[in-house]
Amino acid sequence: MTIRLACLAAALACTAAFAAPPPLINPVLTRDDVKAHKVRIEEGYDHAQTRCRRVQGHARELCNEQARGDRDVQQAELDFQALPTPENDRKLRLQKAEAAYSISLIRCKDMDGQAKEVCRRDAKMVYNDAKVEAKLQNDVATPTLRAENTVRERTVVAEKMAEAQYISARERCEMLPGEGREPCIADVKKRFGKL
Repeated sequence: MTIRLACLAAALACTAAFAAPPPLINPVLTRDDVKAHKVRIEEGYDHAQTRCRRVQGHARELCNEQARGDRDVQQAELDFQALPTPENDRKLRLQKAEAAYSISLIRCKDMDGQAKEVCRRDAKMVYNDAKVEAKLQNDVATPTLRAENTVRERTVVAEKMAEAQYISARERCEMLPGEGREPCIADVKKRFGKL
């Protein structure tokens, strides 16, 4: 009975790790943001490794694997946030599945005989299901991500065009004589929302 519960817990942990779709972030991160996030991820990993040194044996191995998996998933999430492409979405889903699978294998090491084999097979089955699910989700997410990227690109272009039009209109107003200049500039600011 405990073998079944352990295998079921491992399977649930694997499915929970990749069941929720990754959040789609509208603003794309800048290079400086990405560097800062990478530093924070590595600091968190180092802190987790320090905590893992306090325990011994199987628990230490499990703790180290959990820390490594968390770090890898966070880096995949960062890559997806920095560049939301279908490929990065797929990589994120696969990384979550791989992290859950490696933790499940570590948990199986503590078992003996047939229980260990059953646990390993269940973990492998859940991992393979996760890979198939990642491919299916990639097929579903591809059009959505492409549409969001297109909207983001068009928004940036429209903002640049509006800024250029504002600068051009303001320059035309500054060429006017003194009494006509101030009302013209106020009208331009009102039209372009620069109040």
